[in-house]
Amino acid sequence: MKYLIAGTGGVGGNIAAFLSLAGKDVTCIARGEHLAAIREYGLRLHSDLKGEHALKVEAYTAEDFQGKADVIFVCVKGYSVNSITELIKRAAHENTIIIPILNAYGTGPRIQHLVPGITVLDGCIYIVGFVSGKGEVTQMGKIFRLVYGAHQGTVVPTGILEAVQQDLQESGIKAEISPDINRDTFVKWSFISAM
Repeated sequence: MKYLIAGTGGVGGNIAAFLSLAGKDVTCIARGEHLAAIREYGLRLHSDLKGEHALKVEAYTAEDFQGKADVIFVCVKGYSVNSITELIKRAAHENTIIIPILNAYGTGPRIQHLVPGITVLDGCIYIVGFVSGKGEVTQMGKIFRLVYGAHQGTVVPTGILEAVQQDLQESGIKAEISPDINRDTFVKWSFISAM
């Protein structure tokens, strides 16, 4: 499957790096000096789970990417969601799924409203990850857990949730398909709100 990571920061950069390290087909969306460094030196990963790596991944601005993706992880900041709706519309085909991974509750339904006709799920992540330099991300500790699933009433192409889970697990990410993603994203939001 083709993965597009919209937002190659501490969350998206680590998802991209882990997937790429496992040989998955990954393209990153980034901007500015971060994008330039990824293009020149590769996406550099410092990871307690995976060690040190420089990974050659395709990288574009949201405006320049012209391909299609089977899975789009949306990992931008909440205030930037509107700026990538055109990218999502352009990059999606009829069976594409969108998995938002933002530290904000209600992101899936918000994106679904912006891109009707495209299958939008929801998700949350448990990781200590951050951008540690231009073109460089760090993952600390032993926890890298990603929970995702469909909201009630969302029709998902058969087998795709399981295929994503398998790819993530092969990449060293503990991936869980949630039977109640509204609950699980609320739990994560509650957890980070206290901090």
